Amino acid sequence: MRQLRKRAIAYGCLVVSAGLFACSRPEPKSAIVERAEQAGSGSLAAVSKDGMREWLGKHKQVAYQVDEMCKPVRQKATAQWSDSTEGRLCSAARELAFWRSGPVTSDHKTYLPGLK
Repeated sequence: MRQLRKRAIAYGCLVVSAGLFACSRPEPKSAIVERAEQAGSGSLAAVSKDGMREWLGKHKQVAYQVDEMCKPVRQKATAQWSDSTEGRLCSAARELAFWRSGPVTSDHKTYLPGLK
């Protein structure tokens, strides 16, 4: 009887803990994440920001497109957004887009050494 009670308690604890740890709320669908996944990144749900940055570094056009898509979302983001898949992807894309260089333009002025 005593052994049966111990087993019942152990089984109950196992069921409760499995229920608590196995249940997680899935993230809502995101057009930004879908854009990167359609470009060939694969599923990004469990990928770290470093992994996203590495992949986006090899696909800079996708990074620039994702960064543009993220601009309006970033302004209204909540505190948890940066930990979401979309937030990590937007952060990685922003880091790469920051270093984007444009065409070099000149005003055609020249400067000579020396003081005047």
